[in-house]
This record gives sequence, structure tokens and C-alpha cells, in this order.
Amino acid sequence: MSRIRLTGLLIAALIVAACSGTAQAAVTIESFTTGSTDTQAGGHPDLSTSFKLQSDPADAPRNVVFDAPQGVFGNPNAISRCPAADFALSECSPSSQAGVITIRGEYEGNPDFLFGTAPIYDMVPQDVETARFNVVVPVLHLTIAIPVEVRTGSDYGLRFKVSEISQAMPLKSADLTFWGMPALPEHNAQRFPKGSPGKPPGCAELADTSCASPTKPSLAVKPLIDNPTQCSGGELVTTLTVQSYAEPNNPATASGSYPATTGCQHLTFNPLLSANLTTKMADSPSGLDLGFVVPQTLGKTPTPSSLRAATVRLPQGLSINPDAADGQISCSNAAANFGSEAPAACPDEAKIGTAEIGTPALDGPLKGAVYIGQPEPNDQYRLFLILSGFGVNAKLVGSVHPDPATGQLTVTFRDLPQVPFESFDVHLFSSGRGLMATPTSCTLYRVDGRFVPWNSVLANQTSEQFFSIESGPNATKCPGAIRPFSPRLIAGTTNPLGGGFSDFHLTLDRDDGDQFLGDLSFRMPPGFTGDLSGIPYCSEAAIASAVGKPGLAERAAPSCPAASQIGTSNVAAGPGPLPFHAVGKMYLAGPSKGAPLSLVAITPAIAGPYDYGNVVVRVLLRVDPRTAQVSAISDRMPQIIGGVPIRMRSISVNIDRQRFTINPTNCSQFTVDSQGIGDQGSVTSFSSPFHAVNCNLLGFKPRMGVRYLGKRSKTRRGDNPRLQFDLWTRRGDANLSSVAVTLPKSFAIDQRHLFNICAKAQLETELCHGRQAMGHASVNTPLLDHPLEGPVYAVSGFGKLPRLAFVLAGQVTLIPQAESASIRSGALRTVVPVIPDAPVGHFRLTLLGGKKGYLVNTRNLCAAGGPGRIKVVYDGQNGKQRTQKIRPKVPCGKSSKRKKRAARR
Repeated sequence: MSRIRLTGLLIAALIVAACSGTAQAAVTIESFTTGSTDTQAGGHPDLSTSFKLQSDPADAPRNVVFDAPQGVFGNPNAISRCPAADFALSECSPSSQAGVITIRGEYEGNPDFLFGTAPIYDMVPQDVETARFNVVVPVLHLTIAIPVEVRTGSDYGLRFKVSEISQAMPLKSADLTFWGMPALPEHNAQRFPKGSPGKPPGCAELADTSCASPTKPSLAVKPLIDNPTQCSGGELVTTLTVQSYAEPNNPATASGSYPATTGCQHLTFNPLLSANLTTKMADSPSGLDLGFVVPQTLGKTPTPSSLRAATVRLPQGLSINPDAADGQISCSNAAANFGSEAPAACPDEAKIGTAEIGTPALDGPLKGAVYIGQPEPNDQYRLFLILSGFGVNAKLVGSVHPDPATGQLTVTFRDLPQVPFESFDVHLFSSGRGLMATPTSCTLYRVDGRFVPWNSVLANQTSEQFFSIESGPNATKCPGAIRPFSPRLIAGTTNPLGGGFSDFHLTLDRDDGDQFLGDLSFRMPPGFTGDLSGIPYCSEAAIASAVGKPGLAERAAPSCPAASQIGTSNVAAGPGPLPFHAVGKMYLAGPSKGAPLSLVAITPAIAGPYDYGNVVVRVLLRVDPRTAQVSAISDRMPQIIGGVPIRMRSISVNIDRQRFTINPTNCSQFTVDSQGIGDQGSVTSFSSPFHAVNCNLLGFKPRMGVRYLGKRSKTRRGDNPRLQFDLWTRRGDANLSSVAVTLPKSFAIDQRHLFNICAKAQLETELCHGRQAMGHASVNTPLLDHPLEGPVYAVSGFGKLPRLAFVLAGQVTLIPQAESASIRSGALRTVVPVIPDAPVGHFRLTLLGGKKGYLVNTRNLCAAGGPGRIKVVYDGQNGKQRTQKIRPKVPCGKSSKRKKRAARR
């Protein structure tokens, strides 16, 4: 080119540049077509595209973007790649030619100047490019770079983009052809030999390649272009977008058609599944290696169908490890950057594994990570596969669906892009918090895969893989058909002083490989009680609201009132050395399922980004009616939450409400007893030692008063007296263990009034309902807000004389019993041999008189000597004893004459 021509060209470029700031006209697309030489699905046609533009002389095209149809893919490794240095010297090998291009543009006053035809070279791409093709424009010797991107934000089709086109050659039209099989001899006539320095290859001002001498490539025949492997029945869509310098924000667009693919029945689809655990130990945390292989041929035959969807069903017993998500967060849809070709920005705290995808179209596999995806309704366990490399930022979504009843896992990858992926490998991390929990038995396990091709004509394919569990946890011997069940219990108080307030701790745990904990019950030691006064119940409505409440909401605003809370719970779940811990709160609740009291443990089940709601477990508190010993019977422990078998490892209960639990005043050696049922039905009992100390330092000074109620006329022999017994104990003293009351000979049991006596069986089943009561009793204990009270019955079936049963009902029901016997002196002794180790406070017994009287006067109580003395012997829980002699207050009124004589005397 002459110096004058070059000077004119530069002046024209400056003028165009100066005018472009004020130009208003946009580039328009006059025509746009795309063609294919072969419609065979998976075939390797020559792909051609042609477009013609119209633009104002003051404007020029700046960027041209061509979107190939979905499913059309390329393999730039099918031919040699020209290094940039060789291209600069026009030394690209003929084996790197991928096709030809003819370019027209405005030049030297000619609005449709034919610059000529030039080869398209497959270049070594830059770091951020998937592929690159270069062209040298004949005449001008300008380089046009055509980088290739993958539309990972949408359909994973190919995008060819030419940027910053020189305004020295306002582009008018281009005709491009990429060869489907570049090494075929039929392309030799269009293949350019190596050029010489300063003379780039090309046919200047020619619309063909007649200037090129036929050249043979030195490479094998491999496909550069692949047709879609789907036969949709209609034409496919291509798109051309052109931006101008004057109006870059007002691009011109046009759609073209691509011939519909045919011959889908000629394709193959033979995927293979691979699956394995990272450990062969039972009931242990493990990683998981999961992969698919879809063989891709690189020859003249059609490319096998791409994989559209895969479903892998893992064996029952292999489940999600409850600890897998502890401390993790999820990657949001926004952070994953779906809908964009830009990289994702998922946080490291969401990473749970690695992933690789291999394809012959790239120099190596795409590598990346597996992240916990943001949970969505009905799709809680999402997996984001974020992979990058060679200019591709792939983002794939998978889902894990556990069976809600068994925890069996199904892994799905739907709507995979129509790309010739050959290998697909996922590795989920292994460690003490491995994402998987292995089955509990040693055997061979089958993994089933089901694969759906993009080619709808072909049948879905299945594949299976096996892995084995070969030892117990920690490389121990394989468990038998019935796994062992040997839980351990540790229980105790923080302050062991007898009668003192103390926090109470209980921990029950099991080893990996043992049966999972199911039903549980605990029996507290005698005398271990709680001060219930002033504690409101958590209502049934509040408990019901917690059941349907999200865990995070419960954590922020507990359903039960704080005044009802008595402690906390901590449940550890999952195999391995680092189980997941869920902390809950324990509240006092009211009657439930026949028990007078209950506890409710409400535990927000939150594991990392997963909110499973609340686990609400009711614990029934049954109180022995004679000893007041408390038994706690738990609802069946949940075995699966959100499709995840929790494999409970331990339960810890901490009752730490101030001045609530009280130690016994009996310092004998006791135990906290428990019984558990495993998930395979095994029943076992276990216990933990328990005893208080320094009970002998406690005081012991109970006292009793006895009054005769009624008129003087009822003091005669044969009358039925009405007596009232009042017993007081001091708070802080040792509690009573028994009381023996010996009445003087002046009283006896009136056998005439025992006609409607209660039988022993009726006491046990009906609490003597409907029988004649012999009196009334009440106890005002400081442990309760309201007294326990009820009738007193004479009960037969215990020997010659009936027993007295005190039915004390209220917040709990106690039924202490008194045994009666005649001693040698003829006096009546009544003994309450078992009294609960709890502070009595004030106990009152009123025995009826008159026609319903239990006792009868054997002599006139107002005669000389009076009724006599009542002897009371008290035994304390700490071994101390006290005796009291009481003269009952009898209303023996005196006449006025006797009063005067007494006064004179």
C-alpha cells in the first residue's frame, strides 16, 4: 500500500472518529443466515454464517457477536493451534486452519469494497478464553481476533465475539465457514500454505480461495464441529448482535435459523456410573466419590448423545451425616451468579467437596468445588457445582433427596447443558465430619444410576456400582445381625450436701456401632425432689406452637415462658469423633398421658443453613404414690429429622434452675436407674451411683398436736370421738422416714363402722372411690403452691386390722398408708412405715366421729386419769429418732359446784 493511500486512510479514520460523537444513526442488519452442510444429529458439518450490515457513513460497527445454536459445540483440539508468535510472522501451519472468511467493508469511497478471502486459524487461546480464532484482513493487514465463549449463563451454547473492529474498515458483510472436519481432503483446495514474512496469506480482493495452492494438512481427521445430539423437530435459532461506535447501547439484533437435526436413531448413549465411599467402616463418617462417564468418540461417526440428566440412588443405610453441615453456610443463588458468564463467589464456608468435568473440547478438565446450595422449598439439599477453566465458568445444580421415612438418598442432576461432557466426577469431603454416614452392617451395597440422554429417541440407560463395608467403627470387628446395645449413664449433682439445693446433670451416651437410642426411661433416687412452688406450666398451646415453628424463630422467641424453664438439654448426633450438638431448653409442663406432671424439651434443629424446625420431646414424670420417687419416661426419641437419620450418640440434661432440685436427706448409697430400647428392639438397664453427704448434720425436731373435736357428750364410753392430728416439721431438717403413733387403751377401732370398707384391689385401681371415708387429710408442703388433700379410707386385705390409706391429691397424688396393730398392753399402735423423703411442712388428719367414726372410746375420757397419753415416735431419713408424748385436749367440762370446790381446794 502506498504512503499516500495510508495517509488518506488515517485521515479518514480521524474524521470518522471525530464525527462518531455526534452521529445518531445506528447500524442495522440487512441480512443474516446460518447454514450447515449436514443435519445428522451429532454429525460434523461445515458451519457457515453470513451477514450484511447497513450503517450511516458517520457510524461504524464496533462489536459483532454471533451466538451459535444450543447444542452446536466445537473441539478446537481437533486441529493444531497456531502460537501468537507464528501468527505474527504469517507462519501458521496449514494444519491449524479451521475455515475461511470473506470480508467486505467501506474503503476508499467504495461502500462495498471486497477486502478478500482469508484463512481462519485456530489459535492458542489466552488464559481467560475457551478458544480463539484469528483472521488477517487482506489489503489492510489488520488482525481480527474471534474469541469463543461458552454461554454458561444460559444454554451453554457457543458465542463468537469480535470486539473493537477498526473504523478504518467500516464492516459491511462477512461470510464465514468453519469446517466440521478440517483434515478432510475436500478442504485442501481452500487451505492456505504458510505465508512469508510481511505477506499474510489471503486472497486479496477475491471472493474465493482460488489464489491458494492446494495444501495437505499433517493431522488426523477429527471433528471440529458437532451438531446437537437432540432432534427437536424444528429449526434451531442463531442470533447476531451488532454494536456501533455511535450508539453502543442501541445494538442491532437479528435471528437466523439453523437446520433441524435428523437421524437421532443413529446415535449411541452408553454412560457408566462410578461410586465409592472413602471408608469401609460401618457407622462412621465418610466422604463419597461419585462419577459418570459418557464416552465421546472423536471420529467421523456421529458424536454420542450428551447427558441431560442423571439420577443416582444410594443404598439404604447410607445417609447424610447429621454433623455434615455444622458450622457451614449456604451459597446463595446471587453468589453463585447464575445467569451470568462471570465467575461465582460462593463462600468457602459453604464448600463441601470438589468437582471435575472433562471434555475433549478442552485442554483439560474444568475444576472446581461443590457447595451447599441455598435451600428452597421442596428442594432443601441443593448442591452447587462451580467449575472454571479455559474461559468457562460453569455452574451446575444438583439435588439430594432423602427418603423422609428411611433417609435413603437419591442424588439428581437435572437439565445438564447440551455439551459433550465425557467425565463428571464429584468428591464429597471425608473427615471426622464427613458428609456421609455409612451403613451399620458389613455387606455389599449396590448403587443404581439412571441416565437420560438429550437425544429423546434413545432410551434411558441404567448402570450399577457396588461398594462394601468390611469392618466395624474404628476398624473393629464387624457387628453381628443384632448390634450391641450398651449405653452408659453418668448422673450427679453439683452440690452433694444432704437436703441442699443443687443443679443436676445427667448424660447418657452410646458408642458408634451400637444400636441407636430409642425409648428411654429414668428413675431418680428416693428423696431427690424439686421445689415446684411458683413455677408456671408451659401450656399445651405453647407446646403445640413450637411444633410448627421454624427453629430460628424458636431460638429468637421461645414458645414457653422463661418462668417455666428448669434447665437445658444437649443432644449429640452422628457418627465419628465430632458429632453434631443441638441445644434445647427444658420446661415444666402439666399433666400428660396420665402422668401428673411432665417436662417438655424444645430443641431448635438447626444445622448450618438447614432449619428443620423444632424437635419437641415430652417427658412424663410419674410419682410413686407411697415413696414420691420420680420416674421420667420419655416419648420415643426421634430417629430421623428432615430425612436425616440422627444416629443419636448422647443425651445430656442439665437441670440448673436456682433452688429447684433438692438432694435427699438420706445419705445411703442410691442410684439413678435407666432403661433403654435400641432401634433393633434390644432392652437394657443401666445405672449411675448417687448419694448425698453430711445428712447426719441435719436437725430433726418434728412435733405433733392432738385435739378432740366435738361435744362433751361424745367423751363417754362407747362414743365415737372425732380427733384431729396435726404434724409439723421444720424446713431444713432431715425429713421423716416413718411415724409410729400409739394410742392409749381408751381408744379402739370400731368394727361396727367397717361395713363399707375398701378392699386392697379397689385402692390400687379406683382409689376406693365410692367407699366410706374414715376421715380427711391434708398436707401443706413448701414444695407446692397448694396443699395435697383428700379422704382417708380403711382398707382391708393386709391382716387382722385394716390399714389407713391417705389419698392426697393435688399437683401430684400421694397415698401414704398406715398399718395398725394391737400391742401387748392392749393399746392401738398405728405406724406409717414409709414417708417420702420430702419436707412435710404441716400435715393434718381428721378422723370422723359419730356414726361414721373410725375409733370408739373404751371408757369415759373425762373420768379420772383422762384419756391417757399418746406416744409418737419419729424416725428421720438421716437415722435420727425422736419421741413425743401427747395428752390430747378433751372437752371435759365441769359443773359449777365442782368448780367452786376446786377453787376452795
